[in-house]
Amino acid sequence: MDILLVDDNEDYLYLVKQVLDENGYTVHTAKDGMEGCDVLTKSDIDLIISDIRMPRLDGVKMHAFAREIDKYKRTKFIFISGFRDVYSQAINLDPKLDFLLDKTTSVTDLLKLVDELIFGRVAGAWN
Repeated sequence: MDILLVDDNEDYLYLVKQVLDENGYTVHTAKDGMEGCDVLTKSDIDLIISDIRMPRLDGVKMHAFAREIDKYKRTKFIFISGFRDVYSQAINLDPKLDFLLDKTTSVTDLLKLVDELIFGRVAGAWN
């Protein structure tokens, strides 16, 4: 399963990528929405995880870009932001496809959500 991980905080990007890699995911990284859009046009991505506030192109605009591409219209998208309260009212989220987490969410909890979104009810059944 291929995941696009987009964040301008290199430490956070490295940490989340490492955990996802260790759990068998193929992780494509980008440091802002512009790089993220480039990855989307060149790869087949199963799940997108993105910060909201980034230079050049933010996560909201990258989300809109992804939704314009047929193969990503129904791709699950996790927004992660230190400004969750600010954005929770401003973003039009589809509750079946789009999720918003605070950046203080543990990487373990993020991994649980990723597993659930990709594998559904069978996630964690083998533990």
